[in-house]
Amino acid sequence: MDYSDNEIQDSYHDDPIELIQKGKLPSKFLTVGVLILGSLFFFQGTFASNISINSSQSIEFGQGISQTVACSGSNSLTLTAYSSFTNSIESGTHYLEKVKVSNIPTSCRGADFTMRAYGDSDSTPLSLFNVNAKTVTIETIDTPGTSNDGGIAWAGAAGVSVTASTTGDAFTVTFTTPVAPSSDVAKITIESSKPYYYGGPGGGGGTVFYVSTTGFNCGTTITARCKYLEAAPSGWNAGGTEPLRYWAQQTPIDYRGIYLGSAIATAIGTGYSNTRAIILQGNSNTTNSAAALADSYTATVRGAAVSDWYLPAKDELDQMCKWVKGLSDATPCTSGGAINTGPGAAGFVDSATNYFSSTQYGSAWNVYVQNFTSGASGNDGKDYLHYLRPIRAF
Repeated sequence: MDYSDNEIQDSYHDDPIELIQKGKLPSKFLTVGVLILGSLFFFQGTFASNISINSSQSIEFGQGISQTVACSGSNSLTLTAYSSFTNSIESGTHYLEKVKVSNIPTSCRGADFTMRAYGDSDSTPLSLFNVNAKTVTIETIDTPGTSNDGGIAWAGAAGVSVTASTTGDAFTVTFTTPVAPSSDVAKITIESSKPYYYGGPGGGGGTVFYVSTTGFNCGTTITARCKYLEAAPSGWNAGGTEPLRYWAQQTPIDYRGIYLGSAIATAIGTGYSNTRAIILQGNSNTTNSAAALADSYTATVRGAAVSDWYLPAKDELDQMCKWVKGLSDATPCTSGGAINTGPGAAGFVDSATNYFSSTQYGSAWNVYVQNFTSGASGNDGKDYLHYLRPIRAF
């Protein structure tokens, strides 16, 4: 199984709004007539006069235009464009120099924004900076516990400078050498796309609880590459509460004395390999075996079955514990927090009973477990009943 092909992005699409300069275009252009993919803002003007938004509402350039986009929900983002003037011996020219996007809610954290500018009737984007630079993408990453979490590490391409507020609710794109004359710009589009992000929906219908910007090894042989860990949703077990199971079934193998030499991996990305090793030992009874029950879980997403769930390895279980308690990557799970307070975390049991990992604890008798209330990690016998929550890597 290769998860590298599953690294896809979800892009959200909104209806566009077009801003028309007074007197520049026929009245038939005062109504939006086309749909451009992405979450879009439009404006038009020479930056030297007033502009109109659809129904002849006149505003001065630089005041900003509000519009909602997919990632913002009911909140309106504000787009404000600015021009610069380059003087010459005989005349001067206004250029599109920078665009500011503000009032960005936290729901847009982790989104990528792509900007383009167009003329009146040309479907080919105008060059914005340098001769051939017709697209600028502002990349944002929301990985908890990293320097990118505050929104101040947002970046664009060479020839573009990006400044962002410390809270991540606004950013400004400045073209170092602007080349698009203001008089040529009929509209600007801003497309927002949001990849999988911490606390957001995963590809299997659960919640993403770990994001790696560099990726990690995963899969049956731990040779595929993945970037995300996703937890099954609350009620995953036929709508019920978290189930209790033994680590491995009592028959056909004595669950108290199984030594699985290939189910000892601890690292993030190794739980699927561990789980398959447990299953291949004959532990396929979902009424007795935690690994078998996790392995049997299947979700249907957009008509497709997602069945690559497994019992998490030791480090994956610890990472899930941090998410459940709303703690960052660098914070031990024993440091505080309250159960089910992490973004999207729900249904985990507040109890002295532990959650099972798929990692055997160095002998035929014990396995790594973790308590999500206290955050403590340790080991316990395979013949004890503990909770489980399936995860998947992609």
